[in-house]
Amino acid sequence: MPRHDHAYRNLFGHPSMVADLLRGVIRQDWIAQLDLSTLERVNGEHVAGLHQRRSSDMVWRVKECDKHGYAYLLLEFQSRSDTHMALRVLTYLALLYEDIKRQGKLLPRGRLPAALPIVLYNGVPRWRAARQVADLVEPVQGLQGYTPSLRYLLIDQGQFLAEGGLPPDNLATLLFRLEHARSEDELREALQRLIGRLHEPALEDLQRAFVAWLRDVLLPERAPDVSIPTVTTLQELEAMIVQDRIDWSLRWKQQGLEKGLQEGRKEGESLMLRQLLVRRFGALPEQIDQRLAQASTDELEAWALNVLDARTLDEVFQHGQLTS
Repeated sequence: MPRHDHAYRNLFGHPSMVADLLRGVIRQDWIAQLDLSTLERVNGEHVAGLHQRRSSDMVWRVKECDKHGYAYLLLEFQSRSDTHMALRVLTYLALLYEDIKRQGKLLPRGRLPAALPIVLYNGVPRWRAARQVADLVEPVQGLQGYTPSLRYLLIDQGQFLAEGGLPPDNLATLLFRLEHARSEDELREALQRLIGRLHEPALEDLQRAFVAWLRDVLLPERAPDVSIPTVTTLQELEAMIVQDRIDWSLRWKQQGLEKGLQEGRKEGESLMLRQLLVRRFGALPEQIDQRLAQASTDELEAWALNVLDARTLDEVFQHGQLTS
């Protein structure tokens, strides 16, 4: 499991973090119907066909206020855009419902509980993938009514921050600000607010999760040449950043800028090439989408040139560049 995913599981494994995400970031009217004090993490691993295990990143269950019903939250953590994210979410939700049915946890009259799939994205370029399954299906006249229509809720951290309006001391907001800090000063200001939020003894586990994420994941990514000492509290992290102010700032800004430009260019070229391939050859097999996602910038540029002369989809990928 990548360090980022493991760290996010620890952070969002705390009910206070999930409650703040719902109240402060999503902020939709239906949330008022939930009793957030009943948030309970449940097993996100499901058994698919042929006994293959499929797991969503995290699943939470919460009761409705003054009712016997409950709802589920499926959390998926992404650091890059995934073309078929909607299909993955549909699979996870279907397997979750099968588990609920198998365990005899259906609501009265045999109804399935409501569920909200959430994709939490922390990448620099904006999310580009389709947000509902129907957008991944080639349309056929007369079959539109049979196409799955599941939609997931996308939380693109950078976009939410750019739009503004997030509560400043909300735990999820502070995570987003730390993740997308463009300088040491922005990081330190968010860290100071986080220290103020996590002073309660009941939040000690969450504070340790934030320390581990900052020390082992975020700071090494932002400043790879800076030696990160072993620290155990947020206060020690803040002191360490202040002591290395000048050296830290230069590395932080340079790496953040280069990473954003490189990722944005690659994702843009991959999306454009996919659109050209679909227009020329129709719906693409899953292995082609995977190949596009894993390709280098040079490969994407070469394949884009091949589209002009290729007679089949296979010919696009046979050589770095087709000859006349």
